[in-house]
Amino acid sequence: MRQARIVVLGAGVTGLTCAHEIQKKAKASGNAVEVVVLEASGRVGGKILTEIRDGVTYEAGPDSFISLKPQGLELARELGLESSLMPSDPGHTDLFVFSRGRMRRMPAGLKLVVPSRLIPFLMTDVLSWLGKLRVGLEPFIPAGSTEVDESLGQFLRRRLGREALERIAAPLLAGIYAGDPEALSLDSTFPQLREMERQGGLIRSARRKVAGGAKASGGFSMFVSLKGGMSRMTEELRRGLPEGHVVLDSPVTRIERRGEYWRVHAKGGTFTADAVVSTLPAHAAAGVLEEQDLELACVLREIPFASTATASLLFGRKGFPRSLKGYGFIVPRTEGKSISAATYVSSKFPARVPDGKVLVRCFIGGAGREAPALQAEPLIAALARTELGEMLSLGGTEPEHVQVYRWPSSNPQYTVGHAMRLKRIESCVKGHRGLILAGCSYRGVGIPDCIQSGRAAAAKALAALESKQAGVV
Repeated sequence: MRQARIVVLGAGVTGLTCAHEIQKKAKASGNAVEVVVLEASGRVGGKILTEIRDGVTYEAGPDSFISLKPQGLELARELGLESSLMPSDPGHTDLFVFSRGRMRRMPAGLKLVVPSRLIPFLMTDVLSWLGKLRVGLEPFIPAGSTEVDESLGQFLRRRLGREALERIAAPLLAGIYAGDPEALSLDSTFPQLREMERQGGLIRSARRKVAGGAKASGGFSMFVSLKGGMSRMTEELRRGLPEGHVVLDSPVTRIERRGEYWRVHAKGGTFTADAVVSTLPAHAAAGVLEEQDLELACVLREIPFASTATASLLFGRKGFPRSLKGYGFIVPRTEGKSISAATYVSSKFPARVPDGKVLVRCFIGGAGREAPALQAEPLIAALARTELGEMLSLGGTEPEHVQVYRWPSSNPQYTVGHAMRLKRIESCVKGHRGLILAGCSYRGVGIPDCIQSGRAAAAKALAALESKQAGVV
C-alpha cells in the first residue's frame, strides 16, 4: 500500500512549521505520512536570515517576534530553544520619531497608537497643541459604520486627526506592513482598533486595558529573539525533519490534479501527493496554479506586494557622536526620507554586537516609496549612510561596514477589500480537495502569525488525508 504523502511548497517558517506539525501529529496518531518540503532557493528560512560576521549578528529580515502572541514562544520551547530565548534590553525601551527635522521622544503609555496616560501625552513635542486637542476629542466622536471596510488612514484620521495620523499612527502601524495607510484595510490589519471604537472609543478602551493589567507575555519583554539569531528557529525546524525531505534549489513550476492525487512539478522532480500545502507568496502561488484554476490564480494576483530593503551600519563606539538610547526611531512619510525606520540593534539586543561597536539597522522602501529599495546594494548603502548621518547628526563619522539585504515584492499588502478577496480565494480552493494555502499573504505577517498559519495548514492537510481514506469526497 502506498504511503500517504503531503508536499509543502516553501521552506520559510510557515512551511517548516507545517511540516514539523504534520510529522509530530502523524507520529502521535500512529499514521505513516511522508512530508516533503520543496524550496526554490538554496537555503531554508524565507525572510528569516541571520548572518554572523566578525562577532556581529546581522538580521536580514525579522530580528525578533512579539511575546504577546504566544505562538513564537511555544514553538521555541517545543524545539528545545527555551534557554536561547533572548528578551530585548529593558533599559532601552524608548522610541523616537524624526519629525520636523529632529528626533523627538514618543510619549510613554501608547497602546498601539492610543495615549493611555495623560501627562506624558501632554508633555510630548511630537504633536502641536492643536494636534493634542484634536486627539483629546476622540472619546466624543461617534463610532463609524462596521459595514464598510475602511482604510487604516481614513479610520485614524477620523478618530485621532490628521497630525496624529501622520506623525505617530501611520509610521508605527503601517510600518509593520511596509504599507500605505491610505490603502491598508483596517479590518485586515488592526481589527482590534475597530473593536476599541465600538467599546466607547480608542482612548477609553486603552485606559481600561491599562487599569485591567497587561496581557500575559510569559514574563518576557514585548520583543523576544534567539541567541545566535532568528535563523536558529528555522534551522532547528529543518533538523527535525527526515534527511532528504527538504529539497532545496527546487522551484515548483506547476501543480495539477490527476484523479485522486496531486502532481507537483518542480526542478527537483515530479512528486505525487495526497495533499499540497502552498506557503508561497500569493503571486508565486498564482503562477503554479494557473493551469489548474485560472480564476484562483487571478484572485491571488490581486494581493499586491511591496519591496523593501534593510541596511545595517556598523560603527566604532569610540568617537561615535551620540548615545543611542531606546530601540530606535520611525520616520513619517511627510519628512520625505527613504529611511522609514531604524533599530538601534546594539541597544535593543546588546549581545549581538561586540563591546566597542554600535549597530543601527535601517528600513528602506515600502508601498508608494519602493524605488530606493530596488537600487543596487552599494547605492542603498550610500543612501542609508547619508540619511542616517543627517538624522542622527553623525557629521563625518563613517561606518566600518554596511550590510544590505533587498526584499523585492516580499511584503504582502492587506489593502481595502482584502477580506473579500480571501473569501473568493476560499471559495475557489473548496473545489480542490487537498489543496491548502498558508503563509503571510493571507492573515498575518509576523512570525507568530506564520507559525499559527503553518499549524492550521497541517491540521487541514491531515484532515484531507483522513477524509480521503474514509472515502469522503
